[in-house]
Amino acid sequence: MAAQSRRLPRPRHSLLRRMALIFVIAVVVTALALSLSAYFMTKTAQEDEALDKALSQSRFNLFLADSMLPADPQASDYDRLVDAFKIRGDFATLIEAGDQTYVSGPDVDRTVITPELAAKVAEGRIGYQTITWAGEPTLVVGGQVRSGRPAIYFFYPQGQRLAELARLRNILFIAGSILTVLGAVAGFLLARGLVRPIRRASRAAVRMSHGDLDIRLPVGSDEFGVLASSFNRMAGNLQAKLLDLEAGQARERRFVADVAHELRTPVSALVGEASLLKAKLAADPAVASSEIGHLVAMVNTDISRLRQLVDDLLEISRLEARAVETVMEPVPLQPFLDRLIRAHGWSDVVHTVSPDAGATPGAAGSAPGGDPIVQVDRRRMERVIVNLIENALQHGAAPVTIEVSPVAAAERREPGGRSLVQVAVTDSGSGIPAEHLPHVFERFYKADPSRSSGRGSGLGLAIARENARLLGGDLTAANIPGNGARFVLTLPTIDL
Repeated sequence: MAAQSRRLPRPRHSLLRRMALIFVIAVVVTALALSLSAYFMTKTAQEDEALDKALSQSRFNLFLADSMLPADPQASDYDRLVDAFKIRGDFATLIEAGDQTYVSGPDVDRTVITPELAAKVAEGRIGYQTITWAGEPTLVVGGQVRSGRPAIYFFYPQGQRLAELARLRNILFIAGSILTVLGAVAGFLLARGLVRPIRRASRAAVRMSHGDLDIRLPVGSDEFGVLASSFNRMAGNLQAKLLDLEAGQARERRFVADVAHELRTPVSALVGEASLLKAKLAADPAVASSEIGHLVAMVNTDISRLRQLVDDLLEISRLEARAVETVMEPVPLQPFLDRLIRAHGWSDVVHTVSPDAGATPGAAGSAPGGDPIVQVDRRRMERVIVNLIENALQHGAAPVTIEVSPVAAAERREPGGRSLVQVAVTDSGSGIPAEHLPHVFERFYKADPSRSSGRGSGLGLAIARENARLLGGDLTAANIPGNGARFVLTLPTIDL
């Protein structure tokens, strides 16, 4: 359980994953923006270059045709011109001379010329248009040799240029993918490097929360180094303050123990002297007046209370200093309670019950499955139960009920751990005022004086709780509406 509590809690949203994801997104967006920009810039440049080249080539071809054709050209002149164009480059030619058409190849057909392009050429201007010809995109440029003379169309295939553009697109895609993967790896490594000091600080904070004040963080020169330096100073200051506090508490406990120890001898002497004086007055009442006898009785009572206070101070000092010895042994719980009640003469006012039986004066109840057996120190166990019963009788009202019951597995703080048993001591008074309930186990704390008889040192419940924890259990307090105050001692059981 302790190892689990020291483990670093898992965050609901991982900063490492978020930083790596942000880095990957940034790389992807950057790579995508650069790739698209490079692609479209290259595409636009190629298209402009291809158009400029086609228009320049077409103007030169029209100039050549104008110089080669006679004033009254014949069919042979057009054929000769088409042959000349074949030699000049990788473009096809279509010549319209009246109703006659002259082409440079079988795939060239008048039907591929759109009406829009034909109308622009008929106006005497050079026009161009992109069409699909012979299964690939083709740039068609048309113009007239002279006004009213034949119209000539030149076909410039764009397949090779578009294939190169497609290869560029694939290269950019592959490069972007590789860059994304490298960015993801680099982002993860970078994020892990950035998160490492945070995780180190988190682990240090967890260890510090469990009392390890010797933990320190390595100090660097960056912002995390400043944080680590501040953390180390805080840990050092906290450790110094805690050591001072522990030293002060140790001095306080030693002082109380020393004072109580020094008082014990004279107080014991006073108790003996007061008891002797009381005994002499009781043997010969004529020695002193009744008023003096009453005063002697009061002095005897107060000296007894003082002795009880000194004993309690010594006890609480030893418990807090963990300077006590225990003799742990298996103890059947119900017979132990039964004998304790009879030994103190509480059979008429203290009742024990169990979930299976009703209340019976002085009788031991049995928990389901048999009598619970606890591993305790008998003397300290008796001190706890006696303190609880005396507190219930003094500050509550009789009858007092003691109920022994096992703790259900669902109610245990450590599921699957040891079996537990509860010993609940309930009085029949009006309960503890709500504002006093959180403080009932504090030293020298007393609740509403109207509920108190004025007796007691104010240490009984504090000693009872320390003894309960020394036995491996705990002690809690609560109110039962209509039934008074309820103190519950919880102890681990053993199987023999």
